[in-house]
Amino acid sequence: MTKTDTSSLLSVCAIYVQKYNPDYFYCTIFAPLYHRELIFQLLAFHIEITRAVSLPSSWSIAGPMAGFIRLQWWRELIEGKDRTHEIAPFIKESMSKELLPTNALLEMIEAKEEELDGIKDWHHWESILMRSAGKIHEVIAQILGVEDSEQLKHIATLGMACEVTKIARYLPKILHSGRCPLPQEIIDEYHLQRTDDGISTAPETIDAIRQILIAKARDYLQAGQEVRKLGRKKIAAILHVVLAKRDLKRYQHWDQLPDKRGAGDQLAVLWSNYRGKVAL
Repeated sequence: MTKTDTSSLLSVCAIYVQKYNPDYFYCTIFAPLYHRELIFQLLAFHIEITRAVSLPSSWSIAGPMAGFIRLQWWRELIEGKDRTHEIAPFIKESMSKELLPTNALLEMIEAKEEELDGIKDWHHWESILMRSAGKIHEVIAQILGVEDSEQLKHIATLGMACEVTKIARYLPKILHSGRCPLPQEIIDEYHLQRTDDGISTAPETIDAIRQILIAKARDYLQAGQEVRKLGRKKIAAILHVVLAKRDLKRYQHWDQLPDKRGAGDQLAVLWSNYRGKVAL
């Protein structure tokens, strides 16, 4: 029996998310079908503006300018200008139908611009995190029908926990890519320096920074625990928390774990979706 190619059954944005962020792709397929494509568009957009802040090869020549140019390109798309990109027409169409919130997309771009310009301190770091990863989860929840402002606030906090966990787990790769989602005091304390080959760090430095990020991720999980039960039609908004929690439990083995999720992770997400709640 040959393996069936299902890529033709997926939209352009879904394939994009599947390629660049398989965790979010897997969690999103549990969203109701009539909401799924909009979530994929939102995630694809966030992937693109995050890629804009990874700039190893051009840093010595242009500094952050190449990233700012890419972010400005997306800003102009959101503001109504025609731009050529495989996901651009879908995002523009959804905005024209008021299905994607323009202000939220611009807020995410602004957060990435501030990251590119340099994160001043931990307060600024948290603000950027809330307006990027937190905002993504908040908008996904709104797409799925969550309206309560307190619930949305907690969901955004859980989104921050997921992003911090991801940054901690993949910190060596993220720094090597030229992206530095860390506040200036960490850069100063650990003498991080950007080169055309990214940001190189010793294993002990990675371990020390990871411990700081792990503590913050756990704090965010604790702060968002009031929203652990949403029901099956809305639970996709926080299913990624399942993977973040499992990652935090095995942080000592991060560098040995394969990037591809195993059956245990997939079944844990499947079970949380079936129950309509996430254990926090």
